[in-house]
Amino acid sequence: MRNNFFRILALTGLVFWSAGCVTTEKGDLKFGMPGRDTIVSRYEAPYDKVKAAAVAVLKRNGTLVSDDLIKKVLEARIDNASVFVSLDDSEPKITKINVQVRRGASADVDMASEIQKQIYGELITH
Repeated sequence: MRNNFFRILALTGLVFWSAGCVTTEKGDLKFGMPGRDTIVSRYEAPYDKVKAAAVAVLKRNGTLVSDDLIKKVLEARIDNASVFVSLDDSEPKITKINVQVRRGASADVDMASEIQKQIYGELITH
């Protein structure tokens, strides 16, 4: 009986240990299963215009939690998902965005794709 308890305890520990952590676009570690959770896009538009479009989309769908001006990362909560949008304007005339969505401990690439499409729609209409 005691031997089975230790086997179950070891197996449970192995499951949690193998789950690991995932790095967010902010650079933080978050508990979760690794998986594809990021959509990358590049736009030939100024940084300010892309950021304004991303902020508008995030506010329309959920709550904007933070706007890190140093790391150039927006964080929002949509339903029960954490959404991270990082912006990179290191290339001339090109702004690159990474949209990452984590729903609990799992990746949600479908929502990341939807947010990216909405940002693109916001860019072309304004």
